[in-house]
Amino acid sequence: MQSLNSTLIRFTLLLLVVLALPVRAALPIQSPNDSRQYEVFSLSNRMQVVVVSDPDSDKGAASLSVQVGSGDDPKGREGLSHFLEHMLFLGTEKYPEADAYQQFISANGGSHNAYTAFDHTNYFFDVKADALPAALDRFSQFFIAPLFTPEYVDRERHAVHSEFKARIRDDGRRLYVAGKLALNPDHPYSQFAVGSLDTLADRPDSPVREDLIKFYNSHYSANLMTLAVVGRQSTAELRRLVEERFSAVADRNLKALNIDASLYKADQLPIQLDVVTLMQTRLLELSFPIAPIREHWDKKPVRYIASLIGYEGEGSLLSLLKQKGWAQALGASAGIDLDNQASFDVSIELTEAGLEHYTEVVALFFSYVDALKDAGVRQDLYEEEALLAAAEFRFREPREPIHEVTNLSRSLARYPSIHLLDAPYRFSGFDPALIGSYLDQLTPDRLVLLRAAQDLQTDRRTPRYEIDYRLGKPEDQALARWQAPKAVAQLHARGQNPFVAHDLELLATNGDPDPQPQRIWHSEGGELWFLQDASFGVPRANLYLALLTGSANASPRSAVLNELYTRMLKDRLNEVLYDASLAGLSADIYNHARGISLRLSGYNERMPLLLDAILDAAKQSPSSESRFARIKQALSEELDNARKEKPYTQTFSTLYRSLMPQWTEEEQLKALAPLTLADLQGYWPSLFNDVHMRGLAHGNLSEASARHMAQQVYDNLLNGRAAAATPRLPVVQLPEGRTLHTTLPIDHNDSALTLYMQGENTELGTRAEVALLNEILATPFYNQLRTEQQLGYIVFANFLPLSEVPGLALVVQSPVADPVRLEQAYNLFLDQMQTALAELPEQTLEGFRRSLISRIDQRDNSLKERSSRFWRELDRENTEFDTPEKMIAAVQQVTRVQLGERLKQLRSRQLAVRSFGNQSNQGNSGGDDRELLDALKAEQRYVPGSATLP
Repeated sequence: MQSLNSTLIRFTLLLLVVLALPVRAALPIQSPNDSRQYEVFSLSNRMQVVVVSDPDSDKGAASLSVQVGSGDDPKGREGLSHFLEHMLFLGTEKYPEADAYQQFISANGGSHNAYTAFDHTNYFFDVKADALPAALDRFSQFFIAPLFTPEYVDRERHAVHSEFKARIRDDGRRLYVAGKLALNPDHPYSQFAVGSLDTLADRPDSPVREDLIKFYNSHYSANLMTLAVVGRQSTAELRRLVEERFSAVADRNLKALNIDASLYKADQLPIQLDVVTLMQTRLLELSFPIAPIREHWDKKPVRYIASLIGYEGEGSLLSLLKQKGWAQALGASAGIDLDNQASFDVSIELTEAGLEHYTEVVALFFSYVDALKDAGVRQDLYEEEALLAAAEFRFREPREPIHEVTNLSRSLARYPSIHLLDAPYRFSGFDPALIGSYLDQLTPDRLVLLRAAQDLQTDRRTPRYEIDYRLGKPEDQALARWQAPKAVAQLHARGQNPFVAHDLELLATNGDPDPQPQRIWHSEGGELWFLQDASFGVPRANLYLALLTGSANASPRSAVLNELYTRMLKDRLNEVLYDASLAGLSADIYNHARGISLRLSGYNERMPLLLDAILDAAKQSPSSESRFARIKQALSEELDNARKEKPYTQTFSTLYRSLMPQWTEEEQLKALAPLTLADLQGYWPSLFNDVHMRGLAHGNLSEASARHMAQQVYDNLLNGRAAAATPRLPVVQLPEGRTLHTTLPIDHNDSALTLYMQGENTELGTRAEVALLNEILATPFYNQLRTEQQLGYIVFANFLPLSEVPGLALVVQSPVADPVRLEQAYNLFLDQMQTALAELPEQTLEGFRRSLISRIDQRDNSLKERSSRFWRELDRENTEFDTPEKMIAAVQQVTRVQLGERLKQLRSRQLAVRSFGNQSNQGNSGGDDRELLDALKAEQRYVPGSATLP
């Protein structure tokens, strides 16, 4: 008996040891183009982990997702989960300083952030590769022993409140909040999620710190967490790092939120919600509660339906709405996506006429749904979707590590580990009955209709965001029409896509590939740089073309006409471009201050076909009055809406316009108002006169094909008057020894101040010094003005080069301080930094040098990243393509003395762009220097080296 007991004891102990070991899951299915090593396992505390070994990565990164979000907020403590997200950054038992984590990440060339969603919260960071172990140690302590220091609990409540106030006049946020008014009030999705001083206030029976700690202990548990880590180390070493640092996270054996309430009350549907917007916006949203979709992730029935309803080609709903002049854009997708319920959303951007005829727009939507039902669920279209998704996965290029881990930590909580990587691309089988069951749920009786525009009749206002709205039933007559929609011959499911590539092979190369592009074609006023590049293993290419001219931005009128032309061209090509984009071939046509640019990207086989279509359209004079009227109206509204953007965003726009050749919204609106189609037709032939064409062809292209496409563009668009040189954008030089001020009248609760400090030239040494100063200043600026002084939620310092002119920008948007007080705080901070720089130890300075170099010396993660880097170099007219190497060499030479002198120089040339918001008393604001700035621009007082003038 004793022997048997001993055996049982040994067996039990062995079993306990085995159970304590990490549990490994099946290896994920990888793209053939992915050479990294993966391992998925569970820690002894049941935290699920995926580690990714990438020996070539210059960054280490991690993301932890916990299945706790705003849906878990207790009644009366709305925003508590969001507040908790903020607090975890502000000190742990092992690293008690409030800025210890941020300082470490910043000092090691990294970045960090977090977000709180309804059903999860995600924390993530990246750092230079060799700093990953130490970063993981600091990161893990968030979930082991956070301090919740009373002082910072009180301060950070104000930061959450500032975040709430910062977006209180943001139409995107307001419409999101308004949309909840139609939800079942018993469902937690309907509640306020951000938090405020009111919801996070101390109360006699429940101090917020106690509630915060209680919430953390009752909701955060290792068994609800998923962790993703990318690093240079082997998977075995990464696993060891994770086990050592995260095994101490407590497993409280908690369950994720389970919601019994339905998203909508059945007896309330159909329902109509009218919402007044601040901007000139006309939006129509059609939402339908549908059965859960997560369990069908591999069959993707809703994605199939969304691809048909959101289609923009011939026979589509949007195509017909555009013909009628009722809509500008349309999108369809899954909306709310929870474990046990979901919604399907269709969003339509209406014109003024479309808003007037909105009931007919809705009727056409239901006619289109009926047409899809009548045609039946088509296997050929499903298989085409599957084919395109499979090709996308096969040639998937790695994302930046910080984006990779953020995606992986979320996916690990949702998909089987074997399908961790291919789940978004996987179509496991055609199931027409399943697809049909979701299509059958898109009925008028289940409709949640939202109309959003400036001039709608309302009868209620929300207390928190002061949103005017009306909630009720749709009109009986309209509902009857929607329930029996007429068949419309123009509406039908799409056909086969002509842009689907079938040749997905890599082209053979001759000899060793060039390390950088070479100029392979040139003509008078034209040149093409080319590099065949198969190093990413993808049959894709990028063709970038810029038609550069000094007349594009010569006046507000020419700038507006260029904008109208490019918009007219894209709208005419919309059906073609949409088909191409579905097939993995995109085209971007856009105007800018130096002319017009075209970018083609994607599978190279059909790229010449798409270019032919674009050139055919570009050669035709704009001819549609209705298209012109619709696009002109849209541009007018966008220009007007720009004056209602967030305050700090407007300060940046004003900064650029003050120092560079840009026109104000008022100037552009004045030029736009009298323009007719005839004006555009008269201007159009001159668009391609005196033009210099610069091109880059990069990727899976032959030299012959690249030459041919460049010659096509040159022959078709340049009118025989090519320019020999290209103008570069000049930058106004700020006068030395004073701070100029520009004050903006902005209707907002918050004030804002952007203080721009300008370098004195474009020399590489100057750029290196200013960039290194930003590396040193950014984190303490954030910590002092946001964490310590609580001046606002939006607080940052930024390296801001304008046409190679280096500069620094200090930015705060504040609900508590006016710009005068903010400027005083900035100057005090800069005074302190001036002293700190004089005493900066060489070892600390070397750390900052290494951190900046790690940001500069980053590998290209994709073909697109490499193409973009080459294109930036061509824009600099640096055909050696070696700016990063030169910048690194310059950074290595910067001394402490040089940094001190550079900061003094920067402070001698300053421009403060500010807004007092809705404060009636602007005090001693120091005047306004717009006239001086305009005079400097008129006199061409430019920073040396910033421009090559024509």
